[in-house]
Amino acid sequence: MNAARWAQQNLLGRFPTSDLRVYAIWFNMYPGDARSKWPSALLTDPRVLHYWDDQRISGTRYLDQLPALMDRRAPATLPPAADAMWDAFFVYAPGDRWKSPVPLPVTWGYPIMVTHEHLLRHVEMLLTK
Repeated sequence: MNAARWAQQNLLGRFPTSDLRVYAIWFNMYPGDARSKWPSALLTDPRVLHYWDDQRISGTRYLDQLPALMDRRAPATLPPAADAMWDAFFVYAPGDRWKSPVPLPVTWGYPIMVTHEHLLRHVEMLLTK
């Protein structure tokens, strides 16, 4: 929740008129997580698209592709310790498209609150090109 709050205020709020898009993928990771308990008051910016992934397909696909992503990670990125990648960000350049199994991002980081400065720098660089 802290990462979503940070993104709303410090990422989307910092670039209010940009063509930035955020795709938030939510799924159960902790006991008690549930779609019915998802806090809809987080990430309310209209540039955010929300998805619920009951089977954690997106998280397992990113985790499966971790070796191919390692050279693009934020410096402070921690090793994932779950069966799905979660609480992570993936930055894509304008025009990038989803390709199987997952597209290679410009950069990524985990967890978000440890690597958020790196996220902010890369988004800013892409938006000012």
